[in-house]
Amino acid sequence: MNVIGIFRENSILNSNVGYIPFEFFKKFLIKEDVINKIELHMSNPLDANKIIINAAKKIHIPLLLYTWINDYKYIYHDINTVKAIIYLSLLFLIIMSCFSITSISLMTISKKTQEIAILRSMGANNFLIQTIFLYYGMRSIIISALIGLFLGVMTILNFKKIVFFLDKFFKNNILLDNIYYKNFFLLELNLLDVFIIFISTLIMGIIINWYPAYYASNLNPSEILKEY
Repeated sequence: MNVIGIFRENSILNSNVGYIPFEFFKKFLIKEDVINKIELHMSNPLDANKIIINAAKKIHIPLLLYTWINDYKYIYHDINTVKAIIYLSLLFLIIMSCFSITSISLMTISKKTQEIAILRSMGANNFLIQTIFLYYGMRSIIISALIGLFLGVMTILNFKKIVFFLDKFFKNNILLDNIYYKNFFLLELNLLDVFIIFISTLIMGIIINWYPAYYASNLNPSEILKEY
């Protein structure tokens, strides 16, 4: 068999796809009553290597194993890199939001010093003062987290409609086709990720809001009341 031409796709397909005459394929590669290839379609393609190895262990004959990860390893690494970047971006956004809430809590404490002094003079202990201001900060964090999760989930579930709206009502395409492959986005709602993000937000909120609560509980009521 001779090479009679070269088909260029200008992509990674150049090294993975070849074309042969159908008669040659029918004569040499099609064998009746012989199974020489098994193709698996997976619900989670990112675990292809693990799934194919587990399946091969149940077949006690020599096999040649390969998955899309072997053929498109650069795309696989890009997907993992993008996921890591998104997780880090979310982490930094949460940290910045928590510090914003901390500054708001400190400003609130500076305006509520008289009320804090009155509570202390009435017998409120440090734990009660800390609980009050910790609740104040956590309330904002919980509400913000729920709103953010709701918007994120709705965006994932309605992503195609959102892209269609942007393409229809904006003359200049916001998501450029040669940069963002929006037609091939496979968005999946992972409830475990949603749960991890929510719990992580609560834990960071407790840590960040502990300082304002601790600061409020250590105010001296006698010095505060002297100013009034």
